[in-house]
Amino acid sequence: HLDIGWLSRSLGIGYSRFRQIFKKCTGVSPYQYFLDLKIARAKELLEQGQFTVKEIAYMLSFDDPYYFSHLFKKKTGLPPSGWH
Repeated sequence: HLDIGWLSRSLGIGYSRFRQIFKKCTGVSPYQYFLDLKIARAKELLEQGQFTVKEIAYMLSFDDPYYFSHLFKKKTGLPPSGWH
């Protein structure tokens, strides 16, 4: 899990300013960037073929495998079960 509030405080700036700077540098919010990293890792794990979609969802700290599948499809255009 990522605590963006803690991260911004540890840098000595407010959350709004941190989010503004981060988005300017990356083009997306910190949370969207974090989700993109999780989806990228899910792709790697799916390509390895060692784990089920449900196992990957829990490995990546998604509380609900159905939400993970929905998000994966939204981000990639394919359901996790169709990713090779």
